[in-house]
Amino acid sequence: MISYEEALGIILAESTVLARSSVPLQDAAGRVSAETLFARLDVPAFANAAMDGYAVVASDTLNASEAQPVILPVAGTVVAGLAPPQARSGSAWEIMTGAPVPAGLDAVVPVERIAEHVPGGPALSSIRLRQFAQPGQNVRRMSEDFRRGERVIEAGTRLAPHHLMGLAACGLDAVSVCDTPRMAILTTGSELASSGSELQAGQIRDANGPYLRALLAQLGIAGSMRSTAADNALALRKELGELAERCDLILTTGGVSAGRLDLVPDVVRALGGEILFHKVAIRPGKPILYARLPGGKHLFGLPGNPLAVAVGMRFFVIPALRAMQGLAAEVFRPAICDDAVRSRSRLRFFAKAHRSVDAEACSRVSVLAGQESFRIGSLLKANCWAVIPEGYDLLPADSTVLTAPLYPDP
Repeated sequence: MISYEEALGIILAESTVLARSSVPLQDAAGRVSAETLFARLDVPAFANAAMDGYAVVASDTLNASEAQPVILPVAGTVVAGLAPPQARSGSAWEIMTGAPVPAGLDAVVPVERIAEHVPGGPALSSIRLRQFAQPGQNVRRMSEDFRRGERVIEAGTRLAPHHLMGLAACGLDAVSVCDTPRMAILTTGSELASSGSELQAGQIRDANGPYLRALLAQLGIAGSMRSTAADNALALRKELGELAERCDLILTTGGVSAGRLDLVPDVVRALGGEILFHKVAIRPGKPILYARLPGGKHLFGLPGNPLAVAVGMRFFVIPALRAMQGLAAEVFRPAICDDAVRSRSRLRFFAKAHRSVDAEACSRVSVLAGQESFRIGSLLKANCWAVIPEGYDLLPADSTVLTAPLYPDP
């Protein structure tokens, strides 16, 4: 049995970054940028009006006051989507939001400050200004947001909708992203039923398959294959062999402990796979297995209990997936334990927990009751994992531990 750090080191050494491909911008949400992305346009591409109003030369308005307003003739109208007209000082131009500010004009007076303006009324021939305008007032300057050639997105960024907004504005139609592994989920056990509330004697519902598939989709890995296999060596070998031909990474649940029907280790070897570790000093999920299959394929053999599956995914599989996509390793946050926590000194304990912030803005964490690996109910009350390090049979209250969110941040 090896430590968690040793197991994670083996996983990361095997998890090289996958190939990259170019995808249309509209299909890039949730993918990870494979390279640094630069602006191809100035944003804004030209000086434009930040609101509806009248474009003027600010210096023409310097003497405006309530007692002596400045009157400027309106030379015309500037609308968005058309080239700006030639303009000169001594006059104003009606201008719409987003329309280009004519060269030489440097301020926009909002329509709300024009007494003569009537919404929906006729165009004005002149305006009366009772307050001077500042240079740059209500004008969006060229390149104020992004400059052509500017670094916009770093490599290794999981692209969210706001990233796509920025990239679209900067003129990108496609982006280079890291490929995601083709994945399969194989839940094992003759007792598993995939649906229904009327179960035969000895049957249980398969809770692991839906959990894993939903979590992979949340991580941006859609379309993972899912199948089941009974506790039969020939059936398991056939199913696993077929999945290995079509997938880069396989997750199995069950069949990795020490019972006579825990068949996954022997089937992996029969398929020509190499087991890189089997059993890690953690709780829950100690029997976890990690293997390299022929062709460089990966296999994580997760124990069958639901919380062992959740821990295996969160602290073993997800780090591998991040490394394969070029994402940086997560940094977990410290918090102070509200109560003493019983553990086992030779095991690292990943505990279902609830994190909060107290009145002094201090992060605190409470380890929940019901830590048995079969109990899903307490997981539904959790918002994080508390990582209780090795070396403690009883971790004292007010100790500082690391906490991991239930699901990783981007």
